[in-house]
Amino acid sequence: MISFKSVRMGTLLLLVIGLSFTMTSAFAFWKEVTVTNEVDVITIGDPLEILVTDLNIDTGALSLVPVGYAVAVGDVEKIELDYDIGVSKELLNQVILRITVNDILIDDDDMYSHLVKVTVMGNENGTDLDLFNDTIRIIVIVELLEPIDMDEAISRGLNIDLVNVNNSITAYEDLVGKTINFTLGFELVKKEVIE
Repeated sequence: MISFKSVRMGTLLLLVIGLSFTMTSAFAFWKEVTVTNEVDVITIGDPLEILVTDLNIDTGALSLVPVGYAVAVGDVEKIELDYDIGVSKELLNQVILRITVNDILIDDDDMYSHLVKVTVMGNENGTDLDLFNDTIRIIVIVELLEPIDMDEAISRGLNIDLVNVNNSITAYEDLVGKTINFTLGFELVKKEVIE
């Protein structure tokens, strides 16, 4: 005969096995959910999709400096970013891809964001592109304008239209070593039919 103690031990063993199976399944599920990849899918409406593939490789420790100030190793006067944008073939010749540059921040602050110049396909702050292929490569260039105050413009004989800050030394100290962040917005706009 099976004793009551054996039944309890058997039940306890089955519960422990069931609990461990449930926990490992739960952990495996969350691990699968939190996997990230390099392709972002942005859905606009239903079922229109824009596929954005980031083609950029981590360039290491580059320092973006204004034009003419790239004197140290790692200093660059512009950073070029490349993306492949894809849409479904049904949308070709029917829509325009509108790309906008939004939320330019330097270490989460927009005080000197006007000193960051972002061009998309040669157009500052964004552009509209015709879609003739299901994949199009876009080039985004990021540059930093030199902070110039009124005293510096006068002493260097510069046009006063170049003045962009109240105090260039303070602006430099607030900018050096900081991280520039911005958001690219992608939107499909239906082409207007010309009759």
